[in-house]
Amino acid sequence: MNRSSFLRLPLRTLLLAALLALGTAATALAAGVLDRARENSKLTFGYRADARPFAYTDGGKPAGYSVALCTRIADAVKTELKLPNLQVEFVPVTATSRFELLQQGKIDLSCGTDTPTLARRANFDFSLPIFLAGVGAVMRIDGDRRVQDVLSGRAEPAKPLWRGNPGELGQNVTAAVVGGTTVEASLLEALRRRHVELNVVKVPDYAAGIQMVLDRSAVALFGDRPVLLDLAQRGAGAGQLLVIERRFTREPFALALPRGDSDFRLLVDRTLSRLYRSPEIAALYTTYFGAPGALAQEFFQTVALPE
Repeated sequence: MNRSSFLRLPLRTLLLAALLALGTAATALAAGVLDRARENSKLTFGYRADARPFAYTDGGKPAGYSVALCTRIADAVKTELKLPNLQVEFVPVTATSRFELLQQGKIDLSCGTDTPTLARRANFDFSLPIFLAGVGAVMRIDGDRRVQDVLSGRAEPAKPLWRGNPGELGQNVTAAVVGGTTVEASLLEALRRRHVELNVVKVPDYAAGIQMVLDRSAVALFGDRPVLLDLAQRGAGAGQLLVIERRFTREPFALALPRGDSDFRLLVDRTLSRLYRSPEIAALYTTYFGAPGALAQEFFQTVALPE
């Protein structure tokens, strides 16, 4: 149909076509993950490519603790649907795109470092917790010792530390945080409670934040502490970085799912619960974080649901 013919169509016809298109899209989303997987013989999972050891790209392939958990869930879907050859595709997502893609039905599960919040629960569901993390900070080893003391809790500033009132540091203090995460809001609140105010700038990912720290354009990078520990040990700045011992917040991580898909969520939680009660979880945890201590073991026993 050419443009002139299109313009001559009755308005009623155009509106009907638009409504049919919207209805088709809505029906696809409402079908549920398991129904779509059965129909398309495919699952699509999103994973963060910059959040090692939870989710990252290794040799062009997805890897990490969260990815391993999602792989177990994919195996459970294959068993549930009796589709051993079900295709499972992992697509990289960012801190900002992961929830958009999930809401649009372009991914079926978010495998990364998702923190359940009340605001997010208005639009998404979450699995059982997969990890208890928190906000931490990484600095250069040779960074300003006074900033390190303040962030470590060894000293409370007499005045707020910020660009308009530099306080006892006598300088503009800039820190970086990955945008599109809960770290930003929780971090600022935690710092305010400690009378520490910083000029916080958003960065698109951990790599950009680490580079700012290495270049001394930021005194610290705030983020999920397990990710920062991995970056300090194995990242581009290994040997030059120090992760502050102090945790500024404690937050659970979970896997984000489409809201209202009770069948898929039940399968996800059943898979995680069975894994948490088995000896396999210790080996999986050790691969990415070292042998689980008493707190980690108690965490898995506590969050696992009985049959």
